[in-house]
Amino acid sequence: MDEFDRFGFRRREKGDDILQNKNDVPTSVTRRREKKWMNMLEPRAWDTAMKKRRTQVKRRCRKGIPQSLRGLAWQHLSGSHILMNQSSGQYETLLTTEDTDIVVNVIDKDVFRTFPEHQLFTEEHGQQDLRNVLKAYSVYDSQTGYCQAMGPIAATLLMHMPAEQAFWCLVRICHKYMNNYFGPQLEAVQLDACIFDGLLSKLFPKIRKHLATYNVHSLFYMTEWFMCIYVRTLPWPLVLRVLDIFFCEGIKVLFQVGLVLLNMAFGTVEKRSRYTSLQSITDRLKELPHELDHEGFIQEVLALKLNKDDLVREHMLQLSQKATSSK
Repeated sequence: MDEFDRFGFRRREKGDDILQNKNDVPTSVTRRREKKWMNMLEPRAWDTAMKKRRTQVKRRCRKGIPQSLRGLAWQHLSGSHILMNQSSGQYETLLTTEDTDIVVNVIDKDVFRTFPEHQLFTEEHGQQDLRNVLKAYSVYDSQTGYCQAMGPIAATLLMHMPAEQAFWCLVRICHKYMNNYFGPQLEAVQLDACIFDGLLSKLFPKIRKHLATYNVHSLFYMTEWFMCIYVRTLPWPLVLRVLDIFFCEGIKVLFQVGLVLLNMAFGTVEKRSRYTSLQSITDRLKELPHELDHEGFIQEVLALKLNKDDLVREHMLQLSQKATSSK
């Protein structure tokens, strides 16, 4: 099997244990957090929390959602549970549509190479669930259709919830958090790459200059990072922590994670001196360290000063520059 798939996404090594977590939280702490989340996820309590206690919800997401309640919490944070309840029977109807060429020639092939070492997807039931979720989305949003980057995201959702719930959660990701990310032209990805470069210039100008010297544009590496929500980039425990925050705070966290990763890789003169060619920089970006202090990494991400206003300001700047260049 090739190391990279047809979109240039790096495949996980066979020996990678995506369930391993070297920063396990003590059981007593987990139980306390579970109780708090169970109480908060009660319908009336959840409505109150989202309206009046958003800071508390954010704090609990940043600490890490207990694994036993992660799938349910993601559905509530995204609002997919509401969408599913409002769309009773639609998922089953979508599955009854005739298979298109995309389903037969693309999705069916991708299903077998999405987390091929994970027990859930070595079994026919898990593979069928993944196929169903991806097929249903390609029919539900026919204008966008299917994009290969959806596979790892859908698979991650299926590890935490049943297929129908995973489908509606995927819908919310594509429409609420990452609108226009998966279309044929990847318009939103290209714009966010420019925004990422702008933020990098402001926060880590020496890194930006170093990458620019060797013609390394952020689109080269952040396409995989963002489109797969780091599912195929970070160690598995960190993937889950990033998703916990993503579902609560939105796409901002994807920028924060990417900026921290670049600072880890090229943040000092000594580090930058090791990578002085396009190839060496590219290799470094594909081989980011998997042995991380998970909690330390999350704290670095959260400590990075980046708020909604920063993103909006950079977004407007990039739109203005694009409009000027097109004249």
